[in-house]
Order: sequence, then C-alpha cells, then structure tokens
Amino acid sequence: MNRNDRARTSSSNLVPLRPSRGEAISHRVRGILRSRNLSLYRAFRLSQALYPHDRRFHLPRNLYYRLRSGAWTPTLYQVFTLSRITSYNLVDWLAVFGFSLDAVPRLQVELFYPRTALLDDSVQDVRASIPWFRDRSGASPLPDVAPLSQLLEPIGKRSLGPILSAQSTLFHYAKVGRQDAFAFPDLFPGSIIRANGGLLEPLRPGAKGELSKHIFLVEHSRGFCCCRLYFEAADRVTLTSTLPFANVELRLRSEVKILGVVDTEFRSLSRHRRPGSSACAQPEIASELTRFWSPEPLSKEAAQEHSAVRFQTARHRAGLSLRRASEMSRTVANALHDERYFASPGWLSDFEAEGLMPHHIHKLVAIAVLYSIPLGELFRTFGFSPRGAQTVAIPDEWMPSSREQVSTTDNSKAPEQTGRGFLASAFARLGDIPFFLRYSLASLSGLPEITLRDVFWVGGYRRLLHPTLAGALFIFVDRRRRRPYILRGKSPWEQPIYLVTRRDGSYLLGSCRLENSTIVVQPYAETFIRPERLRDGVDAHVVGEVTAVVRSLVSPP
Repeated sequence: MNRNDRARTSSSNLVPLRPSRGEAISHRVRGILRSRNLSLYRAFRLSQALYPHDRRFHLPRNLYYRLRSGAWTPTLYQVFTLSRITSYNLVDWLAVFGFSLDAVPRLQVELFYPRTALLDDSVQDVRASIPWFRDRSGASPLPDVAPLSQLLEPIGKRSLGPILSAQSTLFHYAKVGRQDAFAFPDLFPGSIIRANGGLLEPLRPGAKGELSKHIFLVEHSRGFCCCRLYFEAADRVTLTSTLPFANVELRLRSEVKILGVVDTEFRSLSRHRRPGSSACAQPEIASELTRFWSPEPLSKEAAQEHSAVRFQTARHRAGLSLRRASEMSRTVANALHDERYFASPGWLSDFEAEGLMPHHIHKLVAIAVLYSIPLGELFRTFGFSPRGAQTVAIPDEWMPSSREQVSTTDNSKAPEQTGRGFLASAFARLGDIPFFLRYSLASLSGLPEITLRDVFWVGGYRRLLHPTLAGALFIFVDRRRRRPYILRGKSPWEQPIYLVTRRDGSYLLGSCRLENSTIVVQPYAETFIRPERLRDGVDAHVVGEVTAVVRSLVSPP
C-alpha cells in the first residue's frame, strides 16, 4: 500500500460517512417490512389487492428509491396502507416518516385565535420521555416561596406511557381568544385554561336566579367561551360578562353545554412584549355577539359531524375567514420549515366544499391546528384509526433514534404515590399534569431555556399586592430583567410583576420601580397598603421579572 492509499484509508476511518435522511428512512422502512416477512413487491401486491379500485392507496414499486431521494414523502393514503398491511400503528408509521403529531398543540399555543379554541390535549408519542424529579432531602417544611431547585432534584427521564394511563379524562383545555372577554379581567386573552368536569355538580348553584361565583367553559352553537352563568331555571342559563354583550338565554344540554369549571389558568405575561409595553392584550366581544342572536340547537352541529359543512362551521366558530386561516397556515409552515403546510384560501375553500381527506399529512396537520379539531377526531372522521384495536407499536429498533434513555425507576406507580413531600403535594393540588404542553413552555414563559432555578413555588404566599397573583401556585422568572419599572397610565393588571428577595431571605411579589437606588414596591390591592421602600443591594434586590403565572381559580378542599 502506497502513501496515498494509506492517507485515504486513514481519513475514511476518521470521518465515517453518515447516511442521508432519505437513506435512513428507506433503511428503516425496509427493516419494518422485513419484521413482518414482507418484501417491497409483496407489500405492493397487497396494496393492490386491498384497494383494487382506488389507486390512492397503492404503494409505489420504487418506494425505496423515492424515499432515498429525500424530496418525496408518501401520501396519507399510502401510510394508512402500510399501517394496515403490517398491523403497526398509524401514528408510529407517521413518526417513521418524520411527522411529530405532538407539534399540533404546540402550534395551537403559539397562534393567536380570535375566539376561544379547544386544545388537543392528547399525547400521540406515548413512548416519549420527559425529565423527572424527586423531593430534595431536607426540603420540609414547605416554604411559602422557593425556587424549585431548592425543593426538587433531577433523577433522569421517565416514560410518558405509564403516567398518561393514570390521567383523568374529566379535563378540557382551551386557549382564551381575544374576542372572548366574558370573564375579563379574571381571565386574560391568550391564557391557557383548564376546565374540570368533575367540579360541575359540587360548584353549580343550587338556587334559581343565582349568579355563579365560578367561571365555566361552555359550548354553544357559535363557539366556546369562558364566563360566569346566571341560572334562570333548572334547565336555562344566561351567559354574563363585564363588557357590553347581548345576554341570551340558552337551554341546557340542547342549546348550551357546560364542559367544566375553570379551575386553573396559565397566564403568560411577556409574550411578544416590546420595551415599555404591557403584556395584556386588549379584550373585546365579537360584534355578532354584542347584538341579540337566536341560539341554535347543538344537535344540529352533531348531525353535520361527517359532512363537509362541519369544517366550515368549525372555522366560523373559531372566528376565522378563509384569508385569515390561510395567513395562519403560513405561520405554521414557517414554524415547521416546510412550505407544504401552507394552505391557500382557494385550497381551504375546496376542502370545505368537498370534505375529503387531504392527500398529504401536512395539510391534515394544518387543518387540525387552524380549525381546532383533534387529529384523532380528524382521522376517525375520514375512517382511519391512529391506534386501532388490531394494531401494535412498531419495535423501538426501527423508530427514529432521537429518543433518550429513560430512568430505570419503577414507572408503574402513579407520581402522587411516590412520597409525601412537595412533589406529591403539587400533584394533589394540580391534579393531572398537562404533558401535551411540554413543548410549549418556552413560548408561554418567554424563557428560551427553563431550569429549576427559573420556576418558583408561591403557593404559600398570601400577601396579595397584584391581582394577577390571586391563587398563584407557580411563577416563571426571567433573571435577566432585574431593572423594575411601572407603566404609567396603565391598569393594574397590565403592570409588570417582579420577585424581590429581602436580606433575611424572605420574598416579596408585586409591581415595583427603582428610584435613586431605592426599590419602591407599589401595591395594587383592594384594601389600602402603604408602598414599601427598600434600598437596592442593601435591604433587598430584584431576582427578576415574572413572565408567567400558573393560578388556581378554585379554593383547595
């Protein structure tokens, strides 16, 4: 071997060639088919036999070649065929081709909806792992305010599957729209709320002619909204609001459906904030709801479940025009870095008129995000099942290799049964944890990287100096923003909130400003509280600005 040959051999050993994404997917599909003793030709013939009169379901003979090109993806019909002939889950097959269906709720959280929209709270990737923690030794008794780094310590990762199996189905999650100001200022436009169906009977007023003290998530023929209810009679309620609104009487179960009591709010305080501007979006009531309108029965909506009219109705209830929906799909395409998620107004119009399943998963994902229809429900509408009773999961060896190793800790126990410390108390207080929001925390909190030092437990803090802090359980703190200021001429709920620590280690939460090296805490409370003055760096210092608050709207039992 000469010197040049040795150099080439040495360089090839040092820099191994990595297969392209298309080649990796092609290799993965080949392995999955082989696990079912199927060749590509056999799979092609089976697709023709199963659907002899519909070429949309036929697999291409040169499937591997097309996949290796990297510019081609199979249609939704072809992926369904692969799922059927292999008896593997449709969701797993979509993950093999690079589609993460858990991106739907993340995009719903990031978009701005005119009306309140239900969020898809299902977790499609049940084999995903999440960071997990345990109580830090010596963390009791539980302090009133403390960073989670003082209460918890990481123990690796845990698989979501066993945890999700113990989750309740009584909760609904929604994003409050800008035109849903029925519960303002108790709820903010853009907030993520949870409605607890298990609290309906205990908290519903028992006497007729009584206004509810709690806020409900309700559905009527024109959409969803969060509001207090006036119970006219045993079977009739009226939606109430602090803003001008046509109070229309609705008949329970036929014209209005109460989904649950709003018991939790995730309020973002820093989304898209500009310097010197507030985080509060100006709320409003949709113009069509300010005038008297005739309620329609909800049964009419159900009758259109499998018709093309259903999609147009869903768009109207979301408060979107075809042009506005198309503009939002552009945002989806930019976020996912793929032009195929974009839907033009003409395409949306044709889709609503025909009511047929799109050929490509990209468009189906866009429809799920824009129209606020859960992906599982969309699949069932078109006759597919994401996880049919006769299908199983694809073996891990053929799934994308981006999954991290999970902890060997026993996952069979529910998290709230693992101890009596802070973690157990938090689960008992919150109930189920919305794991579908795990990819949305950065967007909601305004923090690109979240650590345990940035999240504070404030469930024991009782000095209410700001209306947003009522019922607060957790806050997210941006430690980079330590220079406090107050927005003059703005309402109390528009003022920024800061976390201040005193010299003795205690904490103070509220709006404040800096005057000549003095921190002046400005209370916004129902009763008179004298402003507090603390010397910056001597008596106290600002930890950071509060960017998000997790609040409980229902008193603990």
